[in-house]
This record gives sequence, structure tokens and C-alpha cells, in this order.
Amino acid sequence: MNRSLPVLMGALLLLAITLAACSPPGQEQLTRSATSTAPPPATVPDPTAAPTPTDPTPKASTSTLSDYEIVTLLPRDAIPAILDPEFLTVEEANQEYEDDELVLGVEINGEARAYSIPHLSLREIVNDTVGGRRIAATW
Repeated sequence: MNRSLPVLMGALLLLAITLAACSPPGQEQLTRSATSTAPPPATVPDPTAAPTPTDPTPKASTSTLSDYEIVTLLPRDAIPAILDPEFLTVEEANQEYEDDELVLGVEINGEARAYSIPHLSLREIVNDTVGGRRIAATW
């Protein structure tokens, strides 16, 4: 029986160590961890003046600008502007358009216009006179 007592004590000690290692940290461990992981205060060096460069900054090379040329799909003035727009009355517009129709609204000197965004998407520019002023409504 003398021999089985040390084996039993060793098994109990191993079980206690295993349980302690696998159990979640206790309140004491959490508090100690929270206070011991705070970073030390940062030390900021005093600012110093940067040395002034003696050589001027070289100009950017323009030899590669041709790589960034604008490519147009349509020739110039391929989409003509609307020069003499026609407008609907409020009653006609209420029948023609939904309440959520997107419009570009302009009001000058008490005179108002609403340009339909779907129509502007087709023509892009409307030259008009609103409130006695010439405007270009663009989209």
C-alpha cells in the first residue's frame, strides 16, 4: 500500500494542475492582467526644424503624358443641344410623369422650369431663357 499512495498523490496533483490550467481566469487574474498590460506612457521628442534642401526639386517629366490622352467615342458636337425647348403644362406633366421622376429644377426671378433627367440624358444640354436670363441646363 505504500507504493500506491505516492501514485495516487501524483495522479491527484496532475489532475489539480490540469484543472487549474484549463479553467477560465479568476477575478484576481483578470484584474492583474488588465493592470499589467497597460502600455507605458509615450515619449514624444521635441520637434526640430527639417533641413532645407539645397537642390531645387526637379520638374516632372512630361514625356509620359501621351499615355493619358483623353479618348472620345463621339466626334465634337455629335449630340446637339435642345435650342427651343417645349414644355408641358402642370396638368399634362402630372399625366405624363410619375411622382418620383427625376428632374433638374431651375427658378430665376420667379419663373420656374423642370427638365426631365431621362430626356437630358439623351440630349445633355438645353439652351433656354428663364426669368429673362439665358441659361444652359446640362446633364
